[in-house]
Amino acid sequence: MFNISDKIVCINADFSMYPTIFELYRELPRLQEVYTVRAKQFVHGQGYRLLLEEIENPPIYIDAVKGKVEPGFNASRFALLSDPIKVGREEYEEVYA
Repeated sequence: MFNISDKIVCINADFSMYPTIFELYRELPRLQEVYTVRAKQFVHGQGYRLLLEEIENPPIYIDAVKGKVEPGFNASRFALLSDPIKVGREEYEEVYA
């Protein structure tokens, strides 16, 4: 699992199954972009949600956390940047060159 300040890369930016997502999110992660973990929270039945330094969205009510919070992104959409197998060798070398 990721820790706060970890560099991660988005490996799944397909939000097409959520046609109204921009009613809730102002900005979404982009495929192969590098992000920094700002915060993480475990949500029962859904796993970890992450907040990113580079993306900030306005708070909304989220039933799973029973309150108004900044919407995060499921951790499964990301890979640790230091894992060249999941990230892809080219992206890894570009960041660490």
